[in-house]
Amino acid sequence: MNVEALYNNLLNGAGQANSMDKMNGNAEKTSAADSSGSFASMVETAMGTLNEKQLASDQAVQGLVAGDVDSLHNVMIKTSEAQLSLDLALQVRNKCLEAYNEVKNMQF
Repeated sequence: MNVEALYNNLLNGAGQANSMDKMNGNAEKTSAADSSGSFASMVETAMGTLNEKQLASDQAVQGLVAGDVDSLHNVMIKTSEAQLSLDLALQVRNKCLEAYNEVKNMQF
């Protein structure tokens, strides 16, 4: 699963669940366990994908150094994909921390 598909899944899935709950009047009835389970699995999947891209990049670079890989172009593509995936993960983490800090600093 690529990052774009994960992002679209996140947007479409969250929007559909909220609209369906509002239409059915079940907005208050949704349990925290259901939402945390799906969020946890989504984060786990994203981290697994990120790890796979990092490992593929490392193997491609090691293959290039060892002389097993003939195409520098493919190595650079894998390295760029891994770097972009890591940058995206860091940006998502930063946005989550900002949101947490804003909620934490709210006065009721």
